[in-house]
Amino acid sequence: MKRFFPTHRFLEWKQNLELVINRIRDNKRVLFSFLALGFVFFLFVLSYYGLEFYLRNYRIPLVKLRKVVAATINQELGRAVDIGVLDFSLREGLIIEDLVVSNEEDFSFNDHLLKVKKVTFRLSSYFKESPTVERIDFYSPQLVLNEDASLRNRLIEYAQKSRIKDIRFHDAKLTVKKADTTLVDWKEGWDIDLLRKNKHLYLKYNNGWFWVPNTTRIKGEGQFSESNLDDFSFEFIWKNYPSEEAILLTNYLFGANVQSAVLSGEAKVVSNQNLGFVMDGEVEFENSFIIIPFFEDYLLEGFRFREKFHFTKDLEDREFIGNDFQIKSQVLSQMAKEQILTRKIEFQIGALEDIFEHVTDISGLVRFPLFGEVQGNIELKETGERNKWFVILGEVSGSEIQWDSSLFQLENGKLSLKWKTNNEWNLNVDAELFGKPSHLVGNGSKEWSRSKKIDGSFYYPMVSKTKLSFQTTELTANDWKPLYEEWKKETLEEIRERQEKLIPEEYFYQTKLYKYFLESMNFDLGIQVTNFYPYKGAKSLGESKGNLIVKDGRFSLNLGLGNLNSKLSMVSYFASKTPNFSLNLVLNEYPWSEPWMNLCGTEVKPTNVSMDFSFNSIGSDYYMLHKDARTSYSLKLFGIHLKEGDLISKSNIDIQPLKSPFVMEWTLNRYSDLDYLSDVVVTSESIDLKGYGNNKNGNYQMTVYGLVGETRGSFTISEEENKCLIK
Repeated sequence: MKRFFPTHRFLEWKQNLELVINRIRDNKRVLFSFLALGFVFFLFVLSYYGLEFYLRNYRIPLVKLRKVVAATINQELGRAVDIGVLDFSLREGLIIEDLVVSNEEDFSFNDHLLKVKKVTFRLSSYFKESPTVERIDFYSPQLVLNEDASLRNRLIEYAQKSRIKDIRFHDAKLTVKKADTTLVDWKEGWDIDLLRKNKHLYLKYNNGWFWVPNTTRIKGEGQFSESNLDDFSFEFIWKNYPSEEAILLTNYLFGANVQSAVLSGEAKVVSNQNLGFVMDGEVEFENSFIIIPFFEDYLLEGFRFREKFHFTKDLEDREFIGNDFQIKSQVLSQMAKEQILTRKIEFQIGALEDIFEHVTDISGLVRFPLFGEVQGNIELKETGERNKWFVILGEVSGSEIQWDSSLFQLENGKLSLKWKTNNEWNLNVDAELFGKPSHLVGNGSKEWSRSKKIDGSFYYPMVSKTKLSFQTTELTANDWKPLYEEWKKETLEEIRERQEKLIPEEYFYQTKLYKYFLESMNFDLGIQVTNFYPYKGAKSLGESKGNLIVKDGRFSLNLGLGNLNSKLSMVSYFASKTPNFSLNLVLNEYPWSEPWMNLCGTEVKPTNVSMDFSFNSIGSDYYMLHKDARTSYSLKLFGIHLKEGDLISKSNIDIQPLKSPFVMEWTLNRYSDLDYLSDVVVTSESIDLKGYGNNKNGNYQMTVYGLVGETRGSFTISEEENKCLIK
């Protein structure tokens, strides 16, 4: 069947065609303009790519240029070079992709100085015989510099001699290392523009949109002379900037070692012939972790403060401001035969707790509950005289000083310390020690000489003469027990650590503590206690006197424990490769309030103790002192009352005599980890026992024979883990 085109559709199509033709006739100029514009654009694109093809293949010798670029970098820096792709475009100029410069003469150690994703060189002309580079763009460069003065000088010299007008770094990252320390580590990319104009180099830098809230940013600008690197000016603005990315700058601003901090602030640096070098600014440190100068095992944790600074070539002025403190520090350098320094510090601390609540040891466990206020000024000046290197002047005073912890208690402390001429000083401290009025007064003198280490650095050993007197109305021995228990715990931990890690012995006479302070110390502390108490609630044992002397590499402590002929003495000659140490404790029916020991679940608690204790050993650390120790003592426990326990409940003897006061005594000698008990004697009106025994790690084994009440025989007591055997 034939199909016919509908008449009405044909007529509609014919009308539309006539309408389009009439429109073209009416707007033929516009149509011809669009056609001409398209033709021109086609000719431009054809010319662009044709010219680019011509330059790439006939004008610019890319193969030869690749060798020239590699040879130039190799010759200027003395480093191996690898170029991934070398290309050309009219828009970007000469293009190098995947440029890698080694830190060595080859790539055998895979140690890179520079890695760049892309570098573009825009040339002044593509038709001159010797075109110059107008602009260089580095895209995503990663530069790793070691502290190499020769390389640094070559880079600076090349920047000065080069006539490139515009150098730009996009998303640049920089790492600067010195030995095992990282001085600069830009984790976020920087945009840096370097423009040469009127014999000056103008610099702009930022690492992102500075105005975005709660971001980590830095920006600034500056300039320096093309011919004189000592003529420059720069401005910096930091915002939440992490110190780890520029630890060298952070330590310079703070004047000491900063582990980490977040910086916000600004600074301006100027150097020219008229002003010399001047740096001014203000910066806020937040969430700081700062190693405390001269006390490297302690740091400020999570600290916040502001710092104002003013630096010149010979002067460093710093002012630290916090919630309730203000500290001013000044370091002035002068040239005599050599450079010598004068350090001054002024401080006004209204609340010590605002600072010391942030002070901790490296482990983060030890805190310092110190309160009160303190102020002072100190000047420490280097003289240039080898045997009298430092002169110190100034004073420190404090009030309402308090240390409140479970280990030690000091309240209502008043401090006055003054340094006078000839390095002489006076000290006066009044406080309540464990709630009792106490007083420390004294004077002395100090001199520092200067000595050189093997590595060429200097240290400053101290020669000192100190005379102190400590007086207190009351002293209770048991108040010091928590401090002793903490020391004992740390001692056992150190011994265990040295055993597990096989840490070698460190000779004490080679430590900083000995070489800097103790080698030439002359120290004399007199101790006078009006009333000595063994524990709270006991009767006074009377007056207690003693003294601590450190002289000629030896220290000795002698302290009477009341007027009952009880005394403590310690002696050590520490100026030796293997220092010796001895301790003697004599107790004469000394009042006692706590269990002496635990025997088969029963507390052995005397009312009085007599003992002649002796400890002797040699070694530079606790482990060696423990390992080589010789311990012995004779002991007598008076007024023992046994409470109900395993010893009583499991025995098949009459327990009534054991409930009456009795006396127990023995002689102990330690060999290695085993204590041998000899001459064991237990006596009372109804008990008469003799025997021997031993003690290993707190477990007693005893064999005694004799009379208990009406029962005569031999008895064996044996402690093992979680059980007790009585036969």
